[in-house]
Amino acid sequence: MIKFFLIILLFPWLCFADDQLEFTKLVNNMQTLQGSFNQKVIDNKNNIIQDVQGTFLFKKPNFFKWNYDRPFQSQIICDGELLYLYDPDLKQVVISALQKLGGVSPAMLLVSASATDHFDIKILKKAKLNFTFAAVPKKIQDSTFKKVTISFDDSVLSKMHILDNLEHRTEIHFNQLESNKEINEGSFLFNVPEDVDVIKN
Repeated sequence: MIKFFLIILLFPWLCFADDQLEFTKLVNNMQTLQGSFNQKVIDNKNNIIQDVQGTFLFKKPNFFKWNYDRPFQSQIICDGELLYLYDPDLKQVVISALQKLGGVSPAMLLVSASATDHFDIKILKKAKLNFTFAAVPKKIQDSTFKKVTISFDDSVLSKMHILDNLEHRTEIHFNQLESNKEINEGSFLFNVPEDVDVIKN
């Protein structure tokens, strides 16, 4: 009877560990990734408040570049140590130390070497090589979002949905992907343009 009780008690934890292992295996198979994306932000009344397109690339661990190209231009770049938020229209760049962010951002699910240190991850759907995971920040009180769902089709990244603290949904669909192609770390360097205000966090 005691043995049976222990099995029942441990079963959810064992399944949870398997989910995190499955996620880690999929993400670790993508040491680099580049492609394009379409991103929509939808408010809590189901209105589309942003619809943008762009390109991205990342390299594990902790290197990524997110370029918004249409209908406006901006960049989010991480060089492994610093995160740059660049808005050319405002002529402003915000620079933050990656360490201060504590690893809790949707992008870190893909590029961090230890995403499971910062997120609780479980499988929502699994069908052959198609997976959908839910990732919830372990320190939800320090995060600007509540949950990320991330999907893989044929073990390849396909989409990511982010629910923020205002109940807004960000839906990102990825396409034209190239995985494990050599990317030089110099691709993630950011040179601050002249006449741009620098804000350091």
